[in-house]
Amino acid sequence: MALIPTYFSNFKMVVDHYESINPLVSKLHTLEDDIRPIGDRNRKHERIVKISRNCYALSDGYHEGDNKFLPYGAQSYDHKTKTTTYYWDRVGKMEYYAPVVWRKHKDGTETVKIRNFTGSNSGYEISRYSFLERHVPRSMQFIMGHSALQYVEVGDNKHYLAKCKTVPRGYYKAHSNQSYYKWMQVKDDNSALVFTRDGSELPYTGWLRDETTGKELPQKPKVNKELKKKYKDDIDKFFEWGMTMSPMLPLSHNYNSTKAEELREHFGGRHDTFTPTCAREILRSPNHPMRLNYWVMFTSQIGDSSYDYESRNWEYTYMVKHVETKEQLQKVKNKFNTFINMNAGFMTKPKQ
Repeated sequence: MALIPTYFSNFKMVVDHYESINPLVSKLHTLEDDIRPIGDRNRKHERIVKISRNCYALSDGYHEGDNKFLPYGAQSYDHKTKTTTYYWDRVGKMEYYAPVVWRKHKDGTETVKIRNFTGSNSGYEISRYSFLERHVPRSMQFIMGHSALQYVEVGDNKHYLAKCKTVPRGYYKAHSNQSYYKWMQVKDDNSALVFTRDGSELPYTGWLRDETTGKELPQKPKVNKELKKKYKDDIDKFFEWGMTMSPMLPLSHNYNSTKAEELREHFGGRHDTFTPTCAREILRSPNHPMRLNYWVMFTSQIGDSSYDYESRNWEYTYMVKHVETKEQLQKVKNKFNTFINMNAGFMTKPKQ
């Protein structure tokens, strides 16, 4: 299946391309469904959708707002009864969620709204990124940046394209009580970028960002130096103690797992009960019963594994047991510092 890019530079080109496509008709799609693939007809979910005479969407399918290629959670199949239940209240409107929505206004101006995928900051949707690379307007460029940050570049300016947090009300009601979906909201989060042009037929003129749209580039996490300073001596002593203990520890996958389970049981038995407060409690208490377990948590996170094809077993090596030079010690210190910053809550993540 070919990934065919488009080079639309104005609204008329979008309309002309839409009208040049014969709707796809099959046992799954009728003529009334008006499925018009934007490129390769085998990639029928990637299509142009006519919303109105003056509004068209470029859709990559299976996102909120698509009532033909339904998003996750908008249907369920009962294998016993062999029936499918549809939840149309979880779909929403195409123009609210499509990757690209192109409009022509009464005064002759055109706007293009470009939207990232809907999901958490930890999510990654390579199919949406691929679609945007191929179908943003000519003279724009979609860029996948570092640290899961995406941009739309126009001329010499890069504009941050935040991930969308807005979902249909029905989807919110169905999932917002689950911890994984806490990022969701019903109100428009204004994450999409809108660009305006004067409607000229010239292909490379006039795209200007509407500065009221989009979000500011998120700040990087920062170390709370004042808080960490209060624990400096405790952290240093814990590291020295741990490095002294490491050569004597029988570090292994089973041993580390046992220590991790003991740590969870001590603080309540669930995976999420070990909080930064628990970590600081251990740092402050030289005789804490979980001090060894906490050190093993660190050592297991910087271990390396390899598969031995002869014995058909995984073999594990641990950096803390093989420190012979100043360079190796510094490498362990650096990893320990990163571990403590995150695990003991000294790293502050700004609100997105």
